[in-house]
Amino acid sequence: MSAYTRTIHMTVCIEGVLRWPDKDLRNLFRDEHGNKKSGRCVRDWLRLQLHNGKKVLPLGEPCEGFSYETGCPGHAVKKEAA
Repeated sequence: MSAYTRTIHMTVCIEGVLRWPDKDLRNLFRDEHGNKKSGRCVRDWLRLQLHNGKKVLPLGEPCEGFSYETGCPGHAVKKEAA
């Protein structure tokens, strides 16, 4: 039995999120004043990310080794003694 487990940080697929209706997209981002961004604004930003070669986005800060094409590479975490 291995003394390590593996943690994989979650990502979101940009193409998948682009299928959401604008009313759901507007809940994803807020401006510097805390106002929700419009669904159209979010959709345009997501399309720009795709245009720039990104396929996935991290949920939170990107982890070490994060790739905008494949996501988190996985991280070995030592198991704690029970």
